[in-house]
Amino acid sequence: MNETLKDVIMIASGMIGITLFILIRNLIISKAKTKIIKIIPEEEKAKVKDLYEKGFIPEKIYNEVCLTPQPTECFDTKKFLKSLVNIINPVLWAKELAWLFNLRKLLLVAVVVAVIFGYGKYQGKKEVSPILDWHGKEEWVSLNEHYLHVKTDGSMEILDSDKKTILKKLTVKDFENLKKNSRPYGFIFEPVLVAGLGASSVDAGIEAGVGARWFKWYKWNTDIAITNKGIYPLGISYRLTDNTAVGLSVGTGFKKGERGLFERFLLKFSIKF
Repeated sequence: MNETLKDVIMIASGMIGITLFILIRNLIISKAKTKIIKIIPEEEKAKVKDLYEKGFIPEKIYNEVCLTPQPTECFDTKKFLKSLVNIINPVLWAKELAWLFNLRKLLLVAVVVAVIFGYGKYQGKKEVSPILDWHGKEEWVSLNEHYLHVKTDGSMEILDSDKKTILKKLTVKDFENLKKNSRPYGFIFEPVLVAGLGASSVDAGIEAGVGARWFKWYKWNTDIAITNKGIYPLGISYRLTDNTAVGLSVGTGFKKGERGLFERFLLKFSIKF
């Protein structure tokens, strides 16, 4: 596979993967917030209202916890026809601006910018000389008719049999594993052990199991998991090290009353094995 085709595949996979990551992240946060608010006891909501009235918490939190969500606006033919010819109504202009800058368009812009930035960064890293740490020692390795020269600074180059003529200075793109690991995003498969605190409307407690990371975006991952208490097809996590990460998953539990896709949540710690 030539380099151009590889780059095209990388850009396409980035567009798909990053879009899925953002959608999954937003869905998890939205569903988790809605579910948590539903299970808050009425006496606790009364305390939130009291704190709001005393000025201790912001209006946004009060609205989310204590107020009933407004119904979605239905399509109205008369309003639609009227809006087509009304050019002086400030409310309609506000709605038009909201349409121009809605979340879907901003999501698309964010994905394109992320892919372009990540691709550019990856291309720059491919030209960087890898550093082989041999504690400042200079080494010569015979390669049939040529020699691999490891310099004292850790950089490497290929020389001709005379040990003087430089045939090639080695960069990251000459090493497949280094090139792969330098990618800021991409589809992956990393089995992990998972443990954390799970909760639903009928059960809460510590649980553990296994899972797999399937897409990375810098230090973020999307993943799936199954534990002794549920199955979590949607999950995100943030890498703490090359092997460990923390995150949040949503899924279905094994007990009656929590067998819906967004009925159980898992605040988790994972480690690659």
